[in-house]
Amino acid sequence: MNTWTLINYFDVWGNKIDGYEINNQCVEADDIVITDSASDDDIINYLQIAGYLNTNETSLFEVYCDGDFIEICVRETGMPLYSLRRNVA
Repeated sequence: MNTWTLINYFDVWGNKIDGYEINNQCVEADDIVITDSASDDDIINYLQIAGYLNTNETSLFEVYCDGDFIEICVRETGMPLYSLRRNVA
């Protein structure tokens, strides 16, 4: 079973042109289960159902995955919102 920790980037500074800096973050949950076969839409849908993303419009978000690290950003601006980090047993 793959469990992940959800990190909320609750204080992000910057813009699309100059880039973003995560000024502060916190752990929202540390026991999220994501299968290896989950698609980007599956991950976004889960976060919407769990109440972390406050819209049902999946196309507003982008998912970047690098193995044990997933980042969810606003598609239009590239602003990072959350990351998921695989828990190591």
